[in-house]
Amino acid sequence: MTRLEDPAAIAAGDPSGILRAFLAAGDQLRAAYELGLAAEGEVPRSVALCGMGGSAAGADVAAAALDLAVPIASVRGYALPPHVGPEDLVVCLSFSGGTEETLACHDEAARRGARVVAITSGGVLADRAETVIRVPAGVPMPRAGLGYLAGAAIGALEAAGLAGASEDVAEASDALATLAKEIAPEAPGNEAMEIAEAVGSRVPVVWGSEGIADAAAFRWKAAWNENAKVPAFASALPELSHHEVEGWSEGRGSGFLLAILRHPGEHPSVARRLEATLPEIEASGLGWREVYARGDGALARMLSLILIGDVASTYHAIARRVDPTPIPLIARVKERLGP
Repeated sequence: MTRLEDPAAIAAGDPSGILRAFLAAGDQLRAAYELGLAAEGEVPRSVALCGMGGSAAGADVAAAALDLAVPIASVRGYALPPHVGPEDLVVCLSFSGGTEETLACHDEAARRGARVVAITSGGVLADRAETVIRVPAGVPMPRAGLGYLAGAAIGALEAAGLAGASEDVAEASDALATLAKEIAPEAPGNEAMEIAEAVGSRVPVVWGSEGIADAAAFRWKAAWNENAKVPAFASALPELSHHEVEGWSEGRGSGFLLAILRHPGEHPSVARRLEATLPEIEASGLGWREVYARGDGALARMLSLILIGDVASTYHAIARRVDPTPIPLIARVKERLGP
């Protein structure tokens, strides 16, 4: 096991530098937001944000953190919502520019006459799209470019007349920069390291309340999958109160650790539900801890929760002497699918 209190050992266990890329999310957000503002257009009837995996997380941030006056849908897959047409905006996010599902959405949107904006570092998507926001390619993996993807998407939505987000972006960028210092390898009292150590050999389970913490919980799940190479599960309050809690019966939680993502803007009933739920599942043996957002606005709170999960899962991998960057199983699945 690698000792997490040794910054040199952490650096040696992360040869691609993905940890530092995660910690730069605030700078990424600010830079890409400015790029997105160049994609000017008319106010659409609705918005569809299309992406997969780490690229879809940028869509989730924009959809959950912005209060838009038009309907907005996140699309993970090949098919656009049936209503999309010439009056609508489709934003296609693919860091690599080669994601087949996102390319299918782009092509279908173009056929229907919708306005399409592509957010990518290059590839086929950049070649096909009429309007391209090209984000920097210099990150070890697309999931480490979340700040770029989210910032560009938010800027593009503002350019379409849907949001005024400059103050939110500035506040979120500053909050992320402060948090990055608190959870960097050299920082004392490091919350992300504490979470990594608390998980240990257990399976992470993440709960978030509807809205920004729900989307952040799903990102936590993906981060533990891709960075730490372990199974992980995510659920949302209040929905999980209607089914999942029954599964935490006596003795069933001993191999799991629950992280509950909290923020000041959550619905007042969330706290009441947690107070009612946690004593009832205590006999399962499920350990739990709360993780609190930073910042005043929804964007800062959401991205701060995400950053803690990204960094904690990376520390977990490094502690186990697992390189957090490669994703060999995903790569082999793509090879089986063929070109």
